[in-house]
Amino acid sequence: MSLTADDIKEQSRRAYNQWATTWREHAIAHSKYEMKSLAEFEHVGIGKAVVCVANGYSLELEIETLKKYQHNVDIICCDKSLGHLLDHGITPTYCIVCDAKVSYEKYLEKWKDQLKDIILFQNICANPKWAAAEWKDRYFFGNKDVLGSEKEFMGLAGCPNVVPAGTNVSNALVVFLTQSDNEKTQNFFGYDKILLLGFDYAWREGGNYYAFDKDGGGKFNYMRHMFTRNIDNRHCFTSNNLAFSAKWLEQYIGAFKLPVVQCSRESVLPLKNMGVLAEQMQYSFNTEDSKRVISMLNRRKELLAEKKMIEQTVLGIGREHYYSFISSL
Repeated sequence: MSLTADDIKEQSRRAYNQWATTWREHAIAHSKYEMKSLAEFEHVGIGKAVVCVANGYSLELEIETLKKYQHNVDIICCDKSLGHLLDHGITPTYCIVCDAKVSYEKYLEKWKDQLKDIILFQNICANPKWAAAEWKDRYFFGNKDVLGSEKEFMGLAGCPNVVPAGTNVSNALVVFLTQSDNEKTQNFFGYDKILLLGFDYAWREGGNYYAFDKDGGGKFNYMRHMFTRNIDNRHCFTSNNLAFSAKWLEQYIGAFKLPVVQCSRESVLPLKNMGVLAEQMQYSFNTEDSKRVISMLNRRKELLAEKKMIEQTVLGIGREHYYSFISSL
């Protein structure tokens, strides 16, 4: 069953009503940071693959594969998977933090001295403790939703970067990289392939709720809303929220024809493009095209600016001569 616009709007309204006060506080806290543009990341991934790392059980199963081939790809992880990567000798290129309540003490404090090579992308409404750590660099963004709430929070933070909203931090990885919405279809970072790892949206009786976490804070049991089957036709459990997010991402990827490859067989999210992680991570194609495209597009901007200046100059000259003509009568 497809999600309707009313379904998505209702979920956004519930989230806003529950979290608006906290989101305002966090946006104000982030206003002290320099708000740099995300424009410098446009097209940087042309010719490369990027692995989006969520915190599903499949991450645990493929952690050694990810470690072996990490230097072939860029890696962007969600907050809860960062520590797992660092514990296994994997340094992600980027980490994205979206959740207002994600624990700094549980998911970052232990690794706070290992962040010098990682760029942080942080939602202005997320937990400010994460932004205060010593990252290689940090960039902030607001989420555009169907309610238009981004105007309120971006105004409080002074943030210029707005990206479409996802339904959870895992989905936000894909949305952030591509930034397609109802206004335009695009692949903002430009990666040839976006590989999904840990995007399970489910857990098996014999597996873990999260990677390296059997119980998930009790979620293994109390979030059992549905009994279903994963891609490998194995029985598994999922929750209402996880099922919603899986369906939402499936529709998002399909609607915008994004180059996303599902690399987890533990998932309840089957995609048109399926692949084996070890094989997909060895992808590379004319990576020098990234610099060429960026250079040409920058040149186009310069030419368009020059064109505008020429048109204004010619118009100004014409105006002066017309006034001269009028004054001579």
